[in-house]
Amino acid sequence: MSCCSDVMKPIEVSLCCTPQDTAAHAAKAMRDSGCGCAPVVENKQKLNLVGVVTERDVCCGVAADDRLASEVSVSEIMRPASACCGADESLEEARRKMEKHKTTSLPVVNKAGSCCGTVSLHHIGKA
Repeated sequence: MSCCSDVMKPIEVSLCCTPQDTAAHAAKAMRDSGCGCAPVVENKQKLNLVGVVTERDVCCGVAADDRLASEVSVSEIMRPASACCGADESLEEARRKMEKHKTTSLPVVNKAGSCCGTVSLHHIGKA
């Protein structure tokens, strides 16, 4: 059976967010990556994952409340790091996590807890 590392899209540091970044930054990262989530990392040097922000988080935590994305911090709308999958996790487990967290994509972490990519239902469907 395939695992997340087999189908994930490798992460680019510029497409990660920190909790101090704005929702506008997260939305731009998602737009530029073509992925429905942006990994939230402690810092951009080590990429230790602390959470994830999704399109749904921006929609429900910013737009639905008529807030300005440039005035909302990622820390206010992000999900915990438990909404991610390990590089060696099965694609079926990744799919279950997406259903649980009501998202279509998740960050992928390596054994050290650093973000190494993203996986989406689109990636899983091609496997």
